[in-house]
Amino acid sequence: MGRALSILVLLLIAEAPSMVRGAGWEDASKAVAVGHQAQAVSASLPTVDQVLDKYVQAIGGRDALDKVTTRVMKGSIELPATGDTGSIVPGTIEIYMKAPNKRVLMVNIPGNGTDRRGYNGKAGWYVDPDEGPKDLSGADLGALKGEAEFYREIRLKELYPKMAVEGRTRGGSAAAYVVNSTLADGSSEKLYFDAQSGLLVRDDLPVEIPDEGKTTQQSIFEDYKGVDGVKLPFTIRRLRPDGDSIIKFSEIKNNVPVDDNKFEKPPK
Repeated sequence: MGRALSILVLLLIAEAPSMVRGAGWEDASKAVAVGHQAQAVSASLPTVDQVLDKYVQAIGGRDALDKVTTRVMKGSIELPATGDTGSIVPGTIEIYMKAPNKRVLMVNIPGNGTDRRGYNGKAGWYVDPDEGPKDLSGADLGALKGEAEFYREIRLKELYPKMAVEGRTRGGSAAAYVVNSTLADGSSEKLYFDAQSGLLVRDDLPVEIPDEGKTTQQSIFEDYKGVDGVKLPFTIRRLRPDGDSIIKFSEIKNNVPVDDNKFEKPPK
């Protein structure tokens, strides 16, 4: 598997978040001072339920989300240049999802082949370019399973053992509430919700990168647009010490027919 494709797998499927920060973002830890100042800030912060309820309303509301049972997303992906290949030609990305928890991802990078992986609701798989279909396990399986949660936006409190509003920070001219979310392994993922719109604008996910060790993958969500009454980000920027990537969706469709066989591991 080429280095570019290996980087792609990490960018899209990495499970765990945190050293990289986007330009203009203040350190969230500075949002909460010590002593009496910390108490004052804490008293002025919304509760987790208030932040999450506003988020659900911002993207269309529970009723609109419940009406969607499938989603197809297509677009382009740009990866960082590497010493092996130089500048990488933008590739294509396709994602198919079906409620409650089925997902398949296909990414094609010119000169590096196609990365294909899926979760059928019970088991995960990927297609090795050299050896064919294989089962996923460990962190990769856990990450893909989490991404396959179709109604993730309205199930956040169920998916995280513990959530707490940590403070308020700024990204450029916008303020955001920082929700510290505890993962099953005890590590922390931070979710940033725009204080005015309520939309999720950033996600800091702990990851472990070969030759880099434990660090953070930062995702920036931009260009929200309405699709059948549900707002979705059409641009996702992934920032990591081993290289950044940009995903730009040109087409997102809800409630289109998607055969269950699409999520099954291909035969050898």
